[in-house]
Amino acid sequence: MAFDFDVLIIGSGFGGSVAAKRFTQAGYRTAILEMGERFHSGGAAIAGKLKQSQDTRYIYRLFRDYPDDYITNDTKLVIAQGMGYGGGSLVYSGIHLRAPDTAFTGWPSGYTRANLDPYYARAEANIGVRTDPETFRFRRPSLFRRGAALAGVGSAQTLPLSMVGCTHCGWCVPSCIYDKKQSMPLTYLKAAEATGRLTVYTGYKGTDIEPLAGGGYRVWMLKTSLRPDRYQLQDKGAYWDKTWYTLSAPRIVVAAGAVESPCLLSRSSTVWGMSLSDANLGRGIDGQGDAITGGFVPASTPSDTYKGAIMMSYVDKGDYVLQDIHGIPAGPTVKYPVTFDSLGQLTYGLNYKKKMKSYGAQMLGIAVIGKSPSGGNITVSDSDVSYVAKASTTAYQPPAGALAAAGAIITALGGEIAKTPWELKGQIATVHPTGGCRMGASSTDGSVVSKRDLQVWGNPGLHVIDGSVIPLNTLRNPSNTILAIAEKAMDVILGAGDPGW
Repeated sequence: MAFDFDVLIIGSGFGGSVAAKRFTQAGYRTAILEMGERFHSGGAAIAGKLKQSQDTRYIYRLFRDYPDDYITNDTKLVIAQGMGYGGGSLVYSGIHLRAPDTAFTGWPSGYTRANLDPYYARAEANIGVRTDPETFRFRRPSLFRRGAALAGVGSAQTLPLSMVGCTHCGWCVPSCIYDKKQSMPLTYLKAAEATGRLTVYTGYKGTDIEPLAGGGYRVWMLKTSLRPDRYQLQDKGAYWDKTWYTLSAPRIVVAAGAVESPCLLSRSSTVWGMSLSDANLGRGIDGQGDAITGGFVPASTPSDTYKGAIMMSYVDKGDYVLQDIHGIPAGPTVKYPVTFDSLGQLTYGLNYKKKMKSYGAQMLGIAVIGKSPSGGNITVSDSDVSYVAKASTTAYQPPAGALAAAGAIITALGGEIAKTPWELKGQIATVHPTGGCRMGASSTDGSVVSKRDLQVWGNPGLHVIDGSVIPLNTLRNPSNTILAIAEKAMDVILGAGDPGW
């Protein structure tokens, strides 16, 4: 049969972008499906698309939360994933730490820090990773470094960031309007488009994959662009477009992320009888120990409260890292519910208002990422009614000792620790989910894809290239590791080299 494209990629985040660049540069006619909208064109921001705003009407165009109704249903775990052309790279902090060697214990044979280092280096070169020599001239990282030293927690180091010519405005996560954060549309996807062989479909969600009798696949999809405020698709009223669209290709790359990728494959198995081990799909998802804490530090100065990149320095604790956060004052004050012991857990009254008024300006925020005691125990399941994945309720926890270490930094500076939703009611969020389509050495070891080329077992030409293939916690922000694994897999797929692990 005549195929629409040589390669069809579902998702445009870190993994999908690597695949797009490598396939197009190798001469393949390639298309990308992206559920969200496009914020960049030709490597530059589209006027009016990117905003320095934390207005939820804008944020919900960049993020997708699971479950979407977590504010009203007392959910204990919220999983957030990036959305839009560039996927999670639009909203990540630009951090590119390499996973330490200890992180690879239990991974498929051959995966070590030393073996991945050449792929890390290649990815870092493609996106301009570097450390900022001005890091510690900013108030927040210097406070963080001083507090860590006073508390005996460790020595703060400068983070390697994918920032080129950073303006130090502090508005990184709602996507950099100055195009200084080197997201995928400015790097990998820009290179793919430059070949003239990449076609981009934004505002479309791939719902299932149909294996074709003569080989190859057909991807079924629905429009999402009719409701740009949410993209959730469960509203079957005026916003629901019931028209089905299809595209075909001999090779498919699933790159929809740790939540959507396993559900897409599971749905394909249910609808089309695709040969898959459904028991392994959607299991073993790890939240990477995400947590945010911090406190009110009087030594901070309002004139330089959030300048710099969103995160600039970190303390390496082995199984986890602590990272300083430059929070926009309105964010922690309005959107991050906190209380203080000195106020008796009150969330109202004049004293509370006074503290919260200065809290946004005098907050020292600390992010935690690393090994969670609860491990990869998050599961996701598909909803064939709304095409929205559902995450399990789980005993998710931050890394052991991490919050105490962060708190010690705050108190060492004479500050007061804020009580977060985790301490108050066990509610926590993760923005770095991995797993769900774990890679392995054989189809009998509980894996979904091959460790060599990330091909789905028993389905030639069907690959998963994103964070869902990561089998265990990376102990660090996973974006760099996703890029490295994708580069390695693409070498094998294109015959550019196979390390034979």
